[in-house]
Amino acid sequence: MKKNAFLTFIFACIPGAGQMYYGYMKRGTSLLVYFCLFIMLGVIISPLVVGVAVVYMFSFFDTYDLIRYLVAGDPKPDGFLLPPDWQNQLGGAKTKMTPKMNKVIGWCLLLTGAYVMYDRVIWPIVESIFVQLGIHWSMIYAINDVIPSIVVAVLLIAFGGRLLGFGKHAHHNDT
Repeated sequence: MKKNAFLTFIFACIPGAGQMYYGYMKRGTSLLVYFCLFIMLGVIISPLVVGVAVVYMFSFFDTYDLIRYLVAGDPKPDGFLLPPDWQNQLGGAKTKMTPKMNKVIGWCLLLTGAYVMYDRVIWPIVESIFVQLGIHWSMIYAINDVIPSIVVAVLLIAFGGRLLGFGKHAHHNDT
């Protein structure tokens, strides 16, 4: 199936459209949804805008990777871009997510909700109270500005340490 190289490039520049141009509708839809999701989340939580660039670049290069497999005569199967366990669970007999995955998703949702609540509700109220009381709040505003960075840095360090095994206590039997 030979397609126009110029149209392939144009569609590859639109996340998901290149995959759809080559008939990978589920894959293209997944990438388009992820792209839009990161844009929407990036409006609320600005560091997540980085995900837009990641999805965009993945989509662009994935289009040409799919072409490479098609030309070789070994086309990739079309499917939604979900973690492998979820793909089996959504399409197979298993319909429950693992408890470990539930905890990870739960913590992500909890932290995201707490951040949005703090950033969009609590801080504006505190800020207006300081203004009404006439308190010089430029230092407090500066501290509030770095709180999200500090929280993200601490979470990354803690998660990295846990992955490296620093959180596990070694049991030694010195008998």
